Amino acid sequence: MAVTTDAFDATELVAMIPEVWTPLTLEEMFAKTVLANFVTDLTSWAADGGDILHVPDVYTNSFSVQSQSTQGAEVTTEAPAQNDVTLTIGTHSYIAYLLGDKDMRQLSKMYDFNEVYAKKAGATLADALEDALAALWSGLSTNSIGDTATVLADLEVRQSINALAGGNFDLRECAWFFHPTVFWTQIAAVQKYYDASQIGLIGAEAKSLTKSGNFGPMDASRGLHGSLYGIPLFVSTNMVSGLQTFRNLLLHKDCLAFALQTPGGSKVRTQADYLVQNIAALTVLDMVYGVVELRDAAGVVVNANNTATTA
Repeated sequence: MAVTTDAFDATELVAMIPEVWTPLTLEEMFAKTVLANFVTDLTSWAADGGDILHVPDVYTNSFSVQSQSTQGAEVTTEAPAQNDVTLTIGTHSYIAYLLGDKDMRQLSKMYDFNEVYAKKAGATLADALEDALAALWSGLSTNSIGDTATVLADLEVRQSINALAGGNFDLRECAWFFHPTVFWTQIAAVQKYYDASQIGLIGAEAKSLTKSGNFGPMDASRGLHGSLYGIPLFVSTNMVSGLQTFRNLLLHKDCLAFALQTPGGSKVRTQADYLVQNIAALTVLDMVYGVVELRDAAGVVVNANNTATTA
């Protein structure tokens, strides 16, 4: 039988083989907004203008209890000094892009260019606020647990809680913030967390990490992975990594604060204009904000090695 040697291939059929554009758009993924949704929001006090917000600190310097050994004797008065904590709204961040008429006309109508890119730019700006809040870890000097070599275990978790409990902070107003690497490769490896039998639960009651994938009720839409010792636990890639260390946090809500002063009252403002001199449409998204540490003792820096894993 003769052997065929010249079948059609894609090169010869190129004029009849179409390229197909799907309606799917691969959009950028961003960390959940966990810090700005939790810490103190001073935005409402910036609505009428001003660039510096003042928050009186009357907790740093305390009263001393006196004893009256002789009835009727003159009392000893005290005047603990106040501190002035200030938040400066001094950051004006923006993202801008320009799209020319020709290119605009030639874009496929199946894609909503403006919606896709406005969403991407807005999320990028919101992420910048999260980064600014997470970066405040470096100013927290009262409570620090672990170091560069630490692989987080139950002891560090309890030490962190004790640091705030010892300061009489309401633990019901606190939350954990872990980098996902620390959560999944260190915290999730602690046996008393994933093995419900460690606390005497068996059968249907044994809702451990290995059964549900989280510590109790979870809300993935806002980065909540349940709770640890009754304290809500959030996971975010915005937790700072540097010098081989993840700077995880345990915070009372009064530890950090932020204020927005974006014109229009929303977190991110979107503006668009057609520029004749460019024959193009300009879109600008911007955000005006400031961040500050309010109460140093209300936060714990929970250090963990950024490469260590526990089987």
